Amino acid sequence: MAKQIEVIARGLMLRGGDVLLCREVEGGYFFLPGGHVEFGEPAAEAMRREIQEAAGLAVTVGQLLIATEGSFEQKGKRHHEVNLVFHVELEVGPAPESVKSREGHIAFDWVPLAAVQDRPVLPGSIRAWLAAGGRGDPQGAGRVSQRVAAGAG
Repeated sequence: MAKQIEVIARGLMLRGGDVLLCREVEGGYFFLPGGHVEFGEPAAEAMRREIQEAAGLAVTVGQLLIATEGSFEQKGKRHHEVNLVFHVELEVGPAPESVKSREGHIAFDWVPLAAVQDRPVLPGSIRAWLAAGGRGDPQGAGRVSQRVAAGAG
């Protein structure tokens, strides 16, 4: 079997000082909402499709905030993935108090940005970026902390 690099489109959605995270129900770890980019599909479109499928939310996908790369082993299988994190906002209205999952293996939680460092958020590079308020990446994603401070989301 040929090994492949997985490209994952993820979204950063904020509500005040909280960030929307997916929680893997069985494993208990967290990650930003999103999923695999299909061959020929623009990453921003994959982000839009994935959040619609998983949560039924219609979102506007904004700028690319950060790209990370890493490899890991899960259930005896080696993975190599590139994560592309986009700023996302709902197309209409404010962020809901709760987000219901359409998929049984995940749940959605609003987590205070300040508490991200204490949660098992994967990959670790995204957890560190979020815990630092989105500072320190080459694309100027430090604006995340400015949006949180301004109460945008």
